[in-house]
Amino acid sequence: MPLSPRLRLHILPETLARSPGNISERFANPVNALNYFEALLQTLPQPLIANWLAKPGGHVILNNTRHQFAPGNDPERQLTDIAWTRLAFISDPIPFLVPTGHLIARLAGWGRKVGAVKNWDSFVGGVYRAFDAGFGLSPAARADVNEYLAEGIAAYLADRKELNRRDPALEKLLRAHLFDERAYRTICEG
Repeated sequence: MPLSPRLRLHILPETLARSPGNISERFANPVNALNYFEALLQTLPQPLIANWLAKPGGHVILNNTRHQFAPGNDPERQLTDIAWTRLAFISDPIPFLVPTGHLIARLAGWGRKVGAVKNWDSFVGGVYRAFDAGFGLSPAARADVNEYLAEGIAAYLADRKELNRRDPALEKLLRAHLFDERAYRTICEG
């Protein structure tokens, strides 16, 4: 049975009730919202999910107010590395998935010298070259390499073909490195 990140996906109480009407009409209950979100992550490779589940941190919290990636510890929730995801943004899948893109990049090792994939230096260098070429789907992604990678991961999850049309270099890097099960080492450290 394939691994699932389901244990790391949460929805705050009252999220549906406090979201715009189209959201509460779309999802009859919180479980349906979590099922929908889990389906968006179906292309994540099993080694990345295994790495995710092996670590204590890395949570996605669907809610009705916050939309950001919060690295590090959250003492209030006693969780680490939270992708706060505002359910109201669901109609536009790329911005909706950007906090999760940041989380996935962190799980893969972004910002560290050694990542989860075998050719980590090649991946990192390729991301910087594509970023320096001025690609990026939004102004924020064209201004910051971390946002560029997170948005690219979100776009890959949402519509890989469209990402390939708009930023073929990043789509190729993601396909060959982060989304290819054969590219992974074993479960990454740290």
